[in-house]
Parts: sequence; structure tokens; C-alpha cells
Amino acid sequence: MNKIEEAVASLGDIMSSSRVNMIEHMSRNGKGELFILKYLYDKDTNGTDVIPSEISNVMHVSTTRISAALGALEKKGQVHREIDTNNRRNILVTITEEGRKRTVSEMKKIQEQMVNVFTQMGEHEAVEFIRLLNLLFNTVDKMYVNNEFDI
Repeated sequence: MNKIEEAVASLGDIMSSSRVNMIEHMSRNGKGELFILKYLYDKDTNGTDVIPSEISNVMHVSTTRISAALGALEKKGQVHREIDTNNRRNILVTITEEGRKRTVSEMKKIQEQMVNVFTQMGEHEAVEFIRLLNLLFNTVDKMYVNNEFDI
């Protein structure tokens, strides 16, 4: 087994271990609601209208799943959906004040937790981890664009 294959095997071991429970919890918690809220929060800051299919494309999930998540967020009063007056076939999604508050609160909590994790890792390791993570995501993005990566 070469070094690349060993690295892939090690990654598989890490991802299948109980340590991945935190990542799974973060992913499942809210079923993508925080990602949607953060996306809408950023777009709202820029004054850009958002339609559900745009969120679906960005998250690489079905429009059905986005619709369900938006329905849950709407029930919580964190988003508002309305028909686009310029194109009645489109639904515009906007974040509400309640959604803005949740986004700011959740993002602050995540940032505080990551500061704690990186502090415990040490400055050098934290910087190196971010450099390597950027390299990983940039490589995957390139492969995805070139249809070399399909998950």
C-alpha cells in the first residue's frame, strides 16, 4: 500500500470512528436550516433576491428537501416566502428578523467553539489544518467542476 492509499485508509478509519459523531450531529442538527439561514442572511445583506432552486443548487440537494426545510423555517418565523411579482412562477425567500437573530447567535456559538478547538490544537497546527482543508476543498471543487468527482 502506497502513502496515498494509507492516507485514504486512515481517513476512512477517522470518519468511521466514534469521533465523527460531532460532525454528524452538526450536519443533522437543523437538517441544513443553519446553512439556509446563513445563505439568506448573506444575500439579504447584499439586497439579493433568493429563489429555492438557487439554495438547492448551492447545497447540492433536491428542491423537495429545500422546500421542506423552508417550510420548517417558515413555521418558526425565520423565513418568509412570497410570489415574485415580476415572475409569478418564482417564489422569493427572505430571512426574517427572527431568522437573523438565530443566524447571528448560532454563528457566534460556532465561532466560539472553533476558537476553543484551535486554541487547544495550537496556533501552528490550526493554521496548517486550515491550509490543508482549503487545499482539499479546492481540489474537490476543481474535480467536481470537471465531472471527476461525484458524491
